[in-house]
Amino acid sequence: MAKGTIKGERIDIENALPKLRQMMADTNDPEFMCMIWSVHAIQDRVFRNSARYFNFPKQAATSDFLSEWRAQKWDLETLVTLYLNTPKGNRPFWQCSPMNTREFDTVASLVNLLFAAQDFEGRGRIDHTNIMLEMHRISHRQFAWQRGFVRSVDVYRALYIYGQGECARFFQEAYGVSIMDFFTVAFAHMGYLAQGPWSKRVSNIDILGVSQDAIDKSLALLSADIWDMRRESMKLLAKFEKSLGISLPVIYQPSYLRIRPIIRRGQASGDLYIAPFPELITFRATVGLYYDLQPGGTMVTNDAATRFEEYGRKVLKAYCPAFDPMPAVQYVFKKNNVDTPDILLKKDGVIVAVFECKASKLSFEAQYGDDPVEDAKTGYSQIAKAIFQLWRFFSHVRRGLVKLDAEVAADAPAIVLTMDAWTQMSHELRARLIADAEDMVEEKEPEITAEDKRHPVFCPIQELDHMLATSTEGQLLTAFKTAIEPEYTGWSIREVRKRAAPAVDEDKEFPFSLQEFLPWWNDFKRQQANED
Repeated sequence: MAKGTIKGERIDIENALPKLRQMMADTNDPEFMCMIWSVHAIQDRVFRNSARYFNFPKQAATSDFLSEWRAQKWDLETLVTLYLNTPKGNRPFWQCSPMNTREFDTVASLVNLLFAAQDFEGRGRIDHTNIMLEMHRISHRQFAWQRGFVRSVDVYRALYIYGQGECARFFQEAYGVSIMDFFTVAFAHMGYLAQGPWSKRVSNIDILGVSQDAIDKSLALLSADIWDMRRESMKLLAKFEKSLGISLPVIYQPSYLRIRPIIRRGQASGDLYIAPFPELITFRATVGLYYDLQPGGTMVTNDAATRFEEYGRKVLKAYCPAFDPMPAVQYVFKKNNVDTPDILLKKDGVIVAVFECKASKLSFEAQYGDDPVEDAKTGYSQIAKAIFQLWRFFSHVRRGLVKLDAEVAADAPAIVLTMDAWTQMSHELRARLIADAEDMVEEKEPEITAEDKRHPVFCPIQELDHMLATSTEGQLLTAFKTAIEPEYTGWSIREVRKRAAPAVDEDKEFPFSLQEFLPWWNDFKRQQANED
């Protein structure tokens, strides 16, 4: 529970959500958003301006995830989502009881009411039959916040995959601004709006080579009026509840801040802006690009998929130079062209690991549906297909149907490299995907035998990046080989890596620079270093 400085009354969990909604309906929009911005700011240790808007005990100014004073960011984001989805009341003002948005204790009360509502909604919904699937949902809600949204490695990966080629061309034509200018505007506003709530927009970034027109068009993608936010947030909730055929628990309702992270409020003297969570601006301009590009069709999505494969090979070689990651090889099977898996990882002239890459992003249904494999069938079918493709490769190698310039090691792991963590915290999901791949074998190529069906290792690209920074070539291969042992069933590959072999003495530096895409990046880093 979030701790406050006042004694709280015992919470009636059945009435917790109605009470939350009533408090939110009675409270002014600008003041509520300022309160959320302030508690986020003090717990990121940005004290300079937040103290002007918010009273808080010194213990609350903590970035410690385990502190009893911590208001976790995923809970604060849920509170904003619930606020946007709560219609304003029409009671006379003298009957309203707006919350005191200047006090930290108010936030503690809101979080504790949210926990109580979560407990009530979980009764009858969660039991021993689905508890692990609930862990899958919880992990998707929390892990990204724990990892962070503004790491250089994540920004570089997104700009490499989405910021070039057909993707860049489509974005420019569709939205009237380049991806690099869009990111620059987003990055500038992230830093600026972290300094204070309800501020004017960034008026000029000519020094970074970005025009006023690019700022205008970027803000149209990044921001929305508060009333538009309310309307679109409710529509988003209705869309996913209809798609899933369920009433979503409050903690799993979709956050419209992931689409428009900046809230705009019209004033006679000019619009004012607030970003309750400034880091979501960078998230929108990196990970969020995937969704901007979907209208571009197959040519654009194929371009992103190809670049994802390229990134996988590039990062393996950069961190571990003894590896020689090779692209797919095409060969003929039954008069049809067939490709090997996307990355054939060689070391000392032997293929020591094989990767099939899938660049699809997790859909909302895949993260929070009661039956993710069924609710997000298209996405999960691609993961099952990756398993089948790996098995087919090992079968064709065994049967001498594919000629390679290197031997495939008998213990080479079969790795499904994904853009997102499709099977996070869920052995059940992995088992279903393997079963689906078995069905594909029966339908498409029954000559594949048990010997060919090497147990797949599921590896999100974020975890590969992390492991490469903390591993030698041998340690990485040990982690992949260890992951298939029964005792590690359901574990994330990153956690297997920690258990399987000691880390390197010192983490390796990120081998790439954002200067490749952003001409101002090195100057920014130098200025940042001087200020520190």
